[in-house]
Amino acid sequence: MHRIVEKTELNQISLTGMRALVLVGLLIQAPRSLEEIKEAFINYNIMERSHSNDIIRIDLNTLRAMGCEISRATSKTNHKYVLTKHPFELIINNDDIEILNKAYKKIKGKCSIQLLLDYDNLFKKLAEFTSNKEIKEKLYGISILKDFSIELIKTLIEDCKRKNRLKIVYQKTSDDEKSIKEIIAQKLVFQNDKIYLHGFNIEKQAPIVLHIKRIKDIIFRIAENNQVNFQTTKIKFHLKSFGVLELNEDENIIQADENGYIIEGEYHNDFIAIQRILSFGADCTVLEPEDFKKKIIEKLKSIRREYND
Repeated sequence: MHRIVEKTELNQISLTGMRALVLVGLLIQAPRSLEEIKEAFINYNIMERSHSNDIIRIDLNTLRAMGCEISRATSKTNHKYVLTKHPFELIINNDDIEILNKAYKKIKGKCSIQLLLDYDNLFKKLAEFTSNKEIKEKLYGISILKDFSIELIKTLIEDCKRKNRLKIVYQKTSDDEKSIKEIIAQKLVFQNDKIYLHGFNIEKQAPIVLHIKRIKDIIFRIAENNQVNFQTTKIKFHLKSFGVLELNEDENIIQADENGYIIEGEYHNDFIAIQRILSFGADCTVLEPEDFKKKIIEKLKSIRREYND
């Protein structure tokens, strides 16, 4: 956190000021006992072991005089000093939260998984530097990942990079019994506020898509850098121009005309392809293959029947 001061530099600075800066940093990180504070001061060369602990008590009172609220070290605080408020905290109000919320909602749909993790970490960092409990909770609540296991996401990112073989416990719905699936991890996809693990089902020798919230456990992983070749769903469709900004990494413009663009997309399976095409609404027209066009037509008829009923 701090650079250790050389002895030759000590006559050029105010030791009281240096200790105050170090002390506030220590207490912002975590509650500290008198012994922990002294040990840190000694390590930073701003106090000698032979010095009285009264120096630290004076430093604590100096911080209190500057506007810091620091509890006494009692049995209730495990004999540690707790910094409950200080004038150096980040000031964020409800208007700021609203702006952050609006901006995040606008961009999150186009974010990569890693960028979503970065934003999640940013909101947590901002929350750390404010003492207002209501604002803290609101900052924690902005991220779409608040209800996800961050460690699981990070682990699966590495599994996908290495194409690891995973044996997982999976629960399709809350009412289903858990099942065991053995897959080769391919990639994580963020879609409609959900995160899916795309993989290759070893038993069925077919693509598989799993909602990561339903992954209950990873029994084992084998780092084999597995490479699999399986049939993807390739679709060619026409999209009006303003929708081009919504293309993902598996969709490419192959031709432009006065009304928009012809796009070729490659999808993990038919289900994902149908979801993707329907997400464009009336701005999208499927061109080929013919059998997929029929699937889209049947899907639209089914939706129409459902609403008519």
